[in-house]
Amino acid sequence: MEAHLYLEARLGMIGASTDFTYKWCVNIGLDSDEATRMSLAVDEILTDVILHAYNRKSGYIEMWFQYSISEIEIIIQEFGEPFDPDRHSFSKEIAINEGNFEGAGHEIARKMTDQFLFLNRGRDGKEFRLVHYLDSSHIKEILRAEQMESSEEIIPDEQYTFTTVTGDDAEDISKLIYQSYDYTYTKEDLYFPKRIELAIRNEYKFGVIARASKNRPAGYFAVIRNSDSMIGEIGEAVVSPRDRKKGLMKMMLNKLIDMSRQRGLLGLYGMALTVHTISQKVNAAFGYSSTALIIAKSPKSVYKGLSENYPQSISVVLDFLPLTRIWNVPVFLPSRYQAILSKIYSQFETYPELISLTKEKPREDTDTELYLNIYYQSNSALITVRRFGRTFENSMLRVFKSIEDLKLSSVYIDLPLTSPWIGSAVEWLKGEGFILAGLMPFFHREIDHLRMQNIKVSIKFDHIETLSEVSGDLKELIKKEYHALHAEQTST
Repeated sequence: MEAHLYLEARLGMIGASTDFTYKWCVNIGLDSDEATRMSLAVDEILTDVILHAYNRKSGYIEMWFQYSISEIEIIIQEFGEPFDPDRHSFSKEIAINEGNFEGAGHEIARKMTDQFLFLNRGRDGKEFRLVHYLDSSHIKEILRAEQMESSEEIIPDEQYTFTTVTGDDAEDISKLIYQSYDYTYTKEDLYFPKRIELAIRNEYKFGVIARASKNRPAGYFAVIRNSDSMIGEIGEAVVSPRDRKKGLMKMMLNKLIDMSRQRGLLGLYGMALTVHTISQKVNAAFGYSSTALIIAKSPKSVYKGLSENYPQSISVVLDFLPLTRIWNVPVFLPSRYQAILSKIYSQFETYPELISLTKEKPREDTDTELYLNIYYQSNSALITVRRFGRTFENSMLRVFKSIEDLKLSSVYIDLPLTSPWIGSAVEWLKGEGFILAGLMPFFHREIDHLRMQNIKVSIKFDHIETLSEVSGDLKELIKKEYHALHAEQTST
């Protein structure tokens, strides 16, 4: 349900754009009032851009409409005249007394949205980000009027049925999560049945639900689709405590793998917690291989079964399962990480041609193309490099500057391994405080990427548990880079 509009900067385009915004929001699942508020915010920003940034000059505006389980985001990008919004703030008193409504457009956008950001990326344009959080009833509110079915008779030889999940299963899924994890499950969206229903309806994810006698929900397992590549995350799984040790997880995962192949996915991945190795063991049992260690992926949490709060941000091991034997495009290995990347690839039965970078080629005489995702709930950002060009360093610095005020906990960068210019990019990013994360197979546009990470919170690696040999090697290398970076920063 994502969309992209490319508009000529003319006042006549505003009505069609706001109409599209309204209909897109309604189709996603917003009610009429919520869709109207987002449309009004878009109308105000587009009007300001066309009247003031372009000032009746020709130009173009791009809009991206993005959806996730917990929020929608509309991004408006333009290349009009520079301006400083801090110097054009809205004043209610001046508007009333002098009829001067300068800054009113931004003020209305802030009132109409849950999050409003202005990012100035210099020569790479300016961005307005309008965010609406998907509001729905928490499962705790639903359960206040019900009694959890905790005293049902346990049937030793229970018979189970497995069906593809639909929106009608959403509340049962939330109850399963609550019964199994209380409120310690890492994905908070699963405590909101409406969010689950919308995600299934909009084909953001698909899954299997296991039911016992009397239609009682016993287990749930789902794949979340990547937005820009034909892969998916096995990111949500639960079995009711009374139905464990009966093989439900294995049966559901086997069905998910079949469903994923039928849908043409190239691979599945899991973000296995490093709080303990249980999820890593499950992934390994089904043939997944570790490819990356992502530090500070989500904020501190409380985990059911642990005696106290986990003392730091949560890190994860990325485990990957190819669903195809086809790796058509060769990849270039930066000399700094050639050994570890070769070892990661060697875990798979087949893998792409690995080309060692012995000499850097001149960079293409073209602009760099970057894409920025901001994850508001986890207070992190991902920058995806879609094309290396002569402006790589300057474009990166402009992005870093634009998100500086957000005070993010972590920033990740995905570099395409299909580019022979990746070596110089890695070395430059090292100088900017980035360290290795690992390989992200097929992650964007069906090609492999190297992930680098800049961690802005304190991490103690003794609290990070890994299982496989490769994830252990990644941990040691990342730990070494992390401590070397912090020693260098301390000395300066």
